[in-house]
Amino acid sequence: MHCLIVSPDAHRALARATLARAAGATAEVAGGGLHALTQIERGRPDLVILDPALDDLTPGDLLEILRDDPATRTTPVLISGQPPSPDAAPADLWFPPQLSPAETLARALEAAGHPPLPWTAPEQAPLSGQLQDLDLTELILCVHGLHLSGLLLLRGPQRGGQLTFRQGELLDAEDGPDHGPAGFARLLEPGRAGDFHFHPLEARALQAYPRGLQMPTAQLLMEAAVQRDHLHALETSP
Repeated sequence: MHCLIVSPDAHRALARATLARAAGATAEVAGGGLHALTQIERGRPDLVILDPALDDLTPGDLLEILRDDPATRTTPVLISGQPPSPDAAPADLWFPPQLSPAETLARALEAAGHPPLPWTAPEQAPLSGQLQDLDLTELILCVHGLHLSGLLLLRGPQRGGQLTFRQGELLDAEDGPDHGPAGFARLLEPGRAGDFHFHPLEARALQAYPRGLQMPTAQLLMEAAVQRDHLHALETSP
């Protein structure tokens, strides 16, 4: 299984490619539509994942080129976060935004013929539950304290998110289109609802995963607690 990830965001592209490789696929990245067409000319991928905002071609234009070419007419294509048009081809993929990025990737791989992955099955996770019952900060402390590597995947009523750990340290946080510090702050906003499931991965599988969070996890949590206390004080002050 070989997938091509097309995005002008080098961080996001490398993160998706690293997870695809961790899932047992091969992956390469392209920074734009023209670059993608050059790579496809060299070897047809089994799956193409497009960023919704490319710098040279629109995702729709690139998709039209692929569908007009008999060699790629039936290649599964996912435009991240964008539902297919009314005249979409059967191979045009779409998954609801309530799923985490890793779960969306896993479902796309499965649609292209990859064997099922545990990321799409919360019942297979060793740790799962409802965010209403267990605070996300407590989950992060648990994974951090046990020095675990893997994906903490979050489903929400409106958007999905995920936290990526390597040996207990947070590498990145994603919430919808935001990642890094912005994604981390969004994930820790009060009142977040939904379910979570943690899927372990070998630490070496995440060796190439790009760091969106540079601070140590303990410091991130400490600063988040200070910010939360500050907001609470403002809300309760007369």
